[in-house]
Amino acid sequence: MDERPREPSGAAATETLLSKCEVPIVDLAHVGTEANPQKGVVKQVAAKLVRALSEKGLALLVNHGIPECKMKAAYRVLNAFCELPEEERAKYAQVGPCNHGYVEPGTENGSAREPCHAFDVTGSGGALAEAEVPGFASAVEELARDFKQLSLTLLTALAVGLDQPADFLRSKHSGVLGPGNESVLRLLYYPAPLADPVPGAARREARRDRGTLTLLAQDCEGGLEVQSPHGERWSRVGHLPGAILVNTGDALAGWTKDRLPALRHRLVVPELHGRGRHSIAFFVHPDDDVPIEPFDAKILAGNQESAPCRLQKKKRGVLTAYHHLQRRLRETYAS
Repeated sequence: MDERPREPSGAAATETLLSKCEVPIVDLAHVGTEANPQKGVVKQVAAKLVRALSEKGLALLVNHGIPECKMKAAYRVLNAFCELPEEERAKYAQVGPCNHGYVEPGTENGSAREPCHAFDVTGSGGALAEAEVPGFASAVEELARDFKQLSLTLLTALAVGLDQPADFLRSKHSGVLGPGNESVLRLLYYPAPLADPVPGAARREARRDRGTLTLLAQDCEGGLEVQSPHGERWSRVGHLPGAILVNTGDALAGWTKDRLPALRHRLVVPELHGRGRHSIAFFVHPDDDVPIEPFDAKILAGNQESAPCRLQKKKRGVLTAYHHLQRRLRETYAS
C-alpha cells in the first residue's frame, strides 16, 4: 500500500513501528474465498506477504473479513468468565495432554509477572463455560471458525508466494481445529494492575511461537514489542484498529531454512497503562504427522543469508510437527 495508516494521536507515548511506517500492511480485500479465490489478487497478496515475513517477520492484515464486533464479544465473555469465583473457573481448567481449557495465572514458565488469564479453544470438543456465561460458546466458536478460514487463506497465499502449488501448505494443515492438529485459539486477559507498574517492565517474557503462523488481535492497551529478524533491536509494534498481526513461527522457519524467520516477541507494560489488556491469538500448527523438513522455497525479496535452521541442528532425523510441539511445550510449562 502506498499510504499507511498512522496511530491516532495520544494512542501511545512512545514511537512505534506503525508510527514510523516500518510495519508492512497487507490488504486482503478482494482475495475471494477458499472455494473461489481471485487468483490475480492472491498473487499480489502472496508477494507482499512473503516479502513482509522474510524482511520483518510480521505484517498487519487489514480487510481480513473478521469484524471488530466479534473480537469485542469474545473480550466480554472472557471478562465475565474471569469474574466467576475461582471454584467455578476451575471446572474448566486445562488438563494435559489436552490443550483445551482455562489456564490460571502463573501456570506457564516465563509468563506474565502480572496476573494473566487464558482460555484455550481447540478442536477437541472440550467444555465451554456456556452455563456460567451465556453466549460464551457461540462467541468463541464463531471466532475460531473465522480465524481458521483466515489462516487457510494465508497459507494459500504463502504457498503461491513461495512458488509452490496453491494447496502445498494448506494440505499440511488439513486438520486445523480438528483431530491430529494442535492449532488453538487463545483468549488472553491481563487485569488492570493493582499497583503502579514500571513502564517497560515485562508482562510476558520474550519467545518465539512454535507453529507455522500466529494471528493476533489486540485492544489498544499496547505493549507488544518485536525483535528484528537479525536481533539488532527491540521495537514497539503499535496498534492499528481492526487490524490482525501475523507473525512466523518455528515450523515455517524450519520449512524455509529460516528465510522466513520465526519472530521473537515480548509484552511490556506500556507508558499509558492502567486498564486491563485483551488479546486473541490463533496459533496455526501443521498436522501432527507432517515432517518439519526444509523445502525449496523460492523467495525473491530480501538478500539475507540463510541461517542454520534450529530445528535441524541436531542429527536426530526429521521432526514431525507433533514431536516438535511436545518438545516446545516441555520448555514452556512447569513439570
